[in-house]
Amino acid sequence: MSHEPTGGSKTISGAEKDTSCCIIEMEKYPLKHLKDSAGHEDCCIFRVPHTLFEANETAYKPKILSIGPYHHLDGTKDAQGGRDGEGGKDGRKNHLEMIQEHKQRYLEIFLSKIKGKKVYLTDLCQEVRGLEKKIRDSYSEDLNFDSDKLVDMMVLDGCFILTLFLVISDKDWRKDYPYDPIFKFRWILPTLRSDLLLLENQVPLFLLQALLSKSELFSSSLDIKTKLNSIIFNFFRYSIVKSDKFWKERKDLPAMHLLDLIRKTFIPKSPKKKQSWTNIFNVSTFLNRLSPSKSKAQADTSTPPQSTPPQQPSETQQPTEKKQQPKPRPHLKLVVSAIKLQLRGIKFEPKESETPLDITLKNGVLKIPLLTFDDFFSSLLINCVAFEQFSLSFSTEMTSYVTFMGCLINTAEDATFLIEKGIIENYFGTGDKVSLFFKNIGNDIAFSISRCYLSNEFEGINKYTAQRYRVQILCAGIKYTYFNLCRSCFIKAHFTVSYGILCLRLSGNRTVNTSTLSKKSYYSIIYNVINRMNVIVIN
Repeated sequence: MSHEPTGGSKTISGAEKDTSCCIIEMEKYPLKHLKDSAGHEDCCIFRVPHTLFEANETAYKPKILSIGPYHHLDGTKDAQGGRDGEGGKDGRKNHLEMIQEHKQRYLEIFLSKIKGKKVYLTDLCQEVRGLEKKIRDSYSEDLNFDSDKLVDMMVLDGCFILTLFLVISDKDWRKDYPYDPIFKFRWILPTLRSDLLLLENQVPLFLLQALLSKSELFSSSLDIKTKLNSIIFNFFRYSIVKSDKFWKERKDLPAMHLLDLIRKTFIPKSPKKKQSWTNIFNVSTFLNRLSPSKSKAQADTSTPPQSTPPQQPSETQQPTEKKQQPKPRPHLKLVVSAIKLQLRGIKFEPKESETPLDITLKNGVLKIPLLTFDDFFSSLLINCVAFEQFSLSFSTEMTSYVTFMGCLINTAEDATFLIEKGIIENYFGTGDKVSLFFKNIGNDIAFSISRCYLSNEFEGINKYTAQRYRVQILCAGIKYTYFNLCRSCFIKAHFTVSYGILCLRLSGNRTVNTSTLSKKSYYSIIYNVINRMNVIVIN
């Protein structure tokens, strides 16, 4: 007697069973953690990969300010999504609620400023609603928010950011709020600056541009992108100390979000090399090989780009024009630590430059601009590297820089050496902490050494040190070979002469006055003896 399956479901064949199970499992996870469209050029806000996140979790999570959907109300009972196990596990469930409460107040400030322009909250919401699809496409994950909730969140966060920037930039805004706790408490603003430059804590820059344009706070003749960049730079210049000229030259930079904009300000104006992702390897593998526990630095184990050998023309087909084949680029490898490079002849000098990434090598002198290393810049570096790990269209200057510096700063002694040279200004901690930072940041990141903007420096250092190293090996070989063969002869000659002089003095022979025996005569005797002994050795 057959029984009907419980629950009213139909019996399925064995062939269909596996497929159905897969469908059931997929239905349990309707949201995608990596959308099919995440590789599109419009997608620019990503979750940090678990391999990077687990290595330095605190570097990617906001401390007091949540912006955008990824950390929306993190740690509260209303938290939306997040990684497995997240949500107040640090025991401070209200660590984001303090600023969240001030967002509403800042929205009211913003609305009061635009009220005279006949612009209201409904106008801002309508403007953002028209950008909803573009906003969703900017995130690599499906967002667990309906249309109204997403629009409300974007308007609230966007207006908070703009108000924060405008109060800092505009004296007329700032004088109305002299006792605002966000500006009166010294620790809040520096923390906000770091939180606003976290990869997972971003909103698209076009959202801020749209809200600023709709608010009509500035005359229509002003370019909104330029004006927005200016007030952004005014906010961050307290943590990134640069000249007015530096910021003015970068006011027209295009960017995807705040992190991308600040990242681009550090990129040298004239990049030395077009970025590419050929010959990618894992940096941490090589930084481990540069550690003192290894006897020597090893070369890149990844397969270098294969160059096609030139085809030889046949006897019946002579070439009409002789073309010179381009020389294949040599297989590049990382460099050893700063102290080892100094021992191999490389000189280190500080360089005056507007960005620490502007590193140059000339005639064995490595010039590195001053790196002011503190908590803010370390957080910026970590998140810029994480951002550059995604789309192939992103340049990788920050990744190249931390890889290069990670090679130089392999130990605490290397960090101390660069500090003494005036290349690093350390507010981060001990030399051990600095070296450990660069070791950790190199874990599990992909990097193209042959096409990075510092590839000429990598190649030049290795060539220069290889030449000096060969000379040292040659000198050591000559010293070893010659003195091992002649050491006994030299010792015998030295003692023979000394013994003869001593005997003459003891015998009371006045014909030889040792006080008048010049050094020239003494070494002449030894030289003649060695020449005779060399003849014996050679023969």
